[in-house]
Parts: sequence; C-alpha cells; structure tokens
Amino acid sequence: MTAEPKKYEGWDDGELVISFQQYADIRAFEEIYKRYWFKLYNVARAKTNYPDEAEELIQTIFERLWINREKAVILNIGAYLAVSLRNILLDYQRKLQTAEKFRQSLQPNPANNTTEEAVNHAMLLRSIESTLQELPGKTQTVFKLSRYENKSVREIADKLDLTEKAVEYHITKAIKLLRQRLKGYLTFLF
Repeated sequence: MTAEPKKYEGWDDGELVISFQQYADIRAFEEIYKRYWFKLYNVARAKTNYPDEAEELIQTIFERLWINREKAVILNIGAYLAVSLRNILLDYQRKLQTAEKFRQSLQPNPANNTTEEAVNHAMLLRSIESTLQELPGKTQTVFKLSRYENKSVREIADKLDLTEKAVEYHITKAIKLLRQRLKGYLTFLF
C-alpha cells in the first residue's frame, strides 16, 4: 500500500489562497499555515521575547485570516501575513506600554511623594482591591483582564466565552462601583 500523494504539495501560494478563500478549503489553509507558521513565530518570538506570547500572536493572525477569508484581498500571502504580523506586534507593544503606564500610575514615586501621599496611595490600592472583592467573580475577572492585563473587549469575550456586550456590561458594572466607593480619592488621583 502506497501513501497517497499530498494534494497541495506542488501548489503555489496563489492557488492555495484561491482554494481556501473561495471554497473554504481547510486543507489549503493548513498548507499555508505549515508554510508560514514557523517564519512568523520566529519573528514574533524575537520581538516579544516570550515564546507563549509569540505563539498566541501567531495563532491570532491565522484565526483572523480564516475568519476574514471571504473579504480579505490577498495578492501575496507572504506579504499579507508579514503585514498582519507587523500590525499585531504594534498592537502588542501598545498594550504593553499602556499596561506599564497603568502599573506605574499605581506605584508611588518615593522621590516625589510625601509620607501623606504614600499613605493615601496605599489606602487607595487597598480600597480598589476591597471594592473589587465585592463584585461577582466574573465581573472581577473581566475588569482585571481589561484594566490590569489591558485585554480588549473582544479578547476578553473570546477568552471567557462571553458576548462583547456582556464584557462591556461587566466592565461598566465594576467602574460604576469603583466610582461610588472611591469618590474621596478623586482629588488624589487627579
């Protein structure tokens, strides 16, 4: 018994793209994945320095490629994936910067703060945590993913298997409670 030849082995990238876009051919898509995954992963890993993060970013690229296959205009799959990688890495860097700014805003700067400001800051952090503990578990999780890990509404919805509206509801609920409970800290924050 001889092994069946691989159908897509001799196909060029253009033929694969046409097959997966027009006919939702999963095997053609898998062939594109096999051809490009490792190259994209190596670039992502070099830029993020975290193998797990790099894998997740590349997975996101291919998920979006499949989901958007019918409306995407792909003239060169290699170039299309390279641009997708560049864009997702830019988003990743922006999220890291935003998360870092948020973390830094929560850290007191001993050189610039008085003892009173340091005490107020510590009290604020405790108040935030205790207020978050009052929320239902899912609302806490959604809020922390949104504000501490800087995940988008869509990413949270996908991760927790919720609708985007449900994620927005949980975030709004958490912010509303925090505003109510932390009114006295508003002058400290601003």
